[in-house]
Amino acid sequence: MEDIDKKIRINGIKLSGELVQINLLDRLPPQDFRALFFRFLVQHQINIPFILATGMGEKIQGACCVAAEDADRVEKLVAMEPDLNGNVEFVSAVGALSMFPHRSNLRLLGLSFYLFGEIRLPVRAMASSISSLTFITDYPQLDNAVETLLEYVDLPPNHAPFRPEIHVIQKKR
Repeated sequence: MEDIDKKIRINGIKLSGELVQINLLDRLPPQDFRALFFRFLVQHQINIPFILATGMGEKIQGACCVAAEDADRVEKLVAMEPDLNGNVEFVSAVGALSMFPHRSNLRLLGLSFYLFGEIRLPVRAMASSISSLTFITDYPQLDNAVETLLEYVDLPPNHAPFRPEIHVIQKKR
């Protein structure tokens, strides 16, 4: 890989707490169950720290993550609703690793995929915004992913990868 020894400057790395990834499968038309699924999450005040949807028309694929402590509630909701049962897949013990800002730097994206492949780190989902790259991977492997990345990224002085110290929970009014 060209210039692999030159570090890429970023402003930070953020790690999530333990999450459960929920994959929305294409067994029924998307409008029939995706809206119902997200309405249930809203009605039961379950936060969604990561959401990904891709595709067009009837070929929409989606995934989201919820806090590990909310997974049992979501599984029970899904089991009670016939239109959801069989259209939702749960992947336990995942976490999010976000690097920001990436400044539309394709080198950072390519390097991340290359390095994660080298250490056999599964990328279960990935999203990009104007400011960040976020990878969903196995939660127990987050620290290993960061150690690998730190060899190739340059963080500002006095900055280390961080995990949020607070957890926001919705309360009914």
